[in-house]
Amino acid sequence: MAKNDFKPFATGESANVLSQADYEALDATANGFQTGIARSEQLNKVWRQASTIASVVASFMADKSGNDVLDDGDTAALQATLLKALLNNATAQLDGRYLQTGKNLADVNNVAQARGNLGLGSLALKNGLSAADVGAFPAEGGTVGSNGIKAPGIFVNNHTMPGNSQGMYMQWNESNGTGEGALVCNRGSGSGGFVLRTVNSDNSVETGRITISGNGDLNTSRYLTEMGQRVFGPNNPSTQFSGAGWFKDISTGFIIQWGSTSNGSSNVENHNFNISFPRAALAVIGSLGTDQDLGRVVYLQVANNSVFSSRTTTNSLGFHWIALGY
Repeated sequence: MAKNDFKPFATGESANVLSQADYEALDATANGFQTGIARSEQLNKVWRQASTIASVVASFMADKSGNDVLDDGDTAALQATLLKALLNNATAQLDGRYLQTGKNLADVNNVAQARGNLGLGSLALKNGLSAADVGAFPAEGGTVGSNGIKAPGIFVNNHTMPGNSQGMYMQWNESNGTGEGALVCNRGSGSGGFVLRTVNSDNSVETGRITISGNGDLNTSRYLTEMGQRVFGPNNPSTQFSGAGWFKDISTGFIIQWGSTSNGSSNVENHNFNISFPRAALAVIGSLGTDQDLGRVVYLQVANNSVFSSRTTTNSLGFHWIALGY
């Protein structure tokens, strides 16, 4: 047990001290003792009051801190002991009315009610949050904003959007282990369709557009190509019918090409077709220009889908050619 040097003075049953009533009526309690004879019972009363309180405080310090409280004049040690005693006593007095940091809120009796009292609404009362709780897009579908992805957005096994709704969704149709993917525009009461746009590097000017109407019509602001070659059409001519060109039948893919040269050679020469035949060059035929000696001849032969070879019986003979393929 810790030692306490501070003892109460004149606390015995027969102690020579003034009564409490007489002490309170004593003029010296207000002004102190003046000159004259000092009476022992009056001084003993004063010393008892001061020493008793000092002893009680010192006992508290010793009991609660575990340190010795010594009358050696070391005020710093006494102050440190007093602070330690106060802290230990405050810690010991903690009960269920107080939260303790070491328990990390585990000492809250009603967790749900406590979360509600924080004013966080009904979400604070949940142990977990669903996509609907926070307005998120769930894995199985949902609605994200008035202009966002319309519910459910992604379908499998032939599911569709609700009737009369508008939006776009991806779909996977499966039957008997096989299926196909689809990007679907649900037009609802609108016109529907798709628009594919390209823009400049500043995202300020549209540079190209492809549209597919709600009826399936395809329109492009530039050329249509097939296997790298422009497709001929009334509004998409690959060339004018001039000295050289080509034509492709869009229903069959059959291609006719033509051209001419003004200076053939008796040596074998190679020439490029106007376009490469996507699949096969079938034949190339030629004829000499007008007013030529019928004894002179031009020979033409397909080399590959992009090149044909020529040879004339004499140099500097001009000729026309036509090639067929698909």
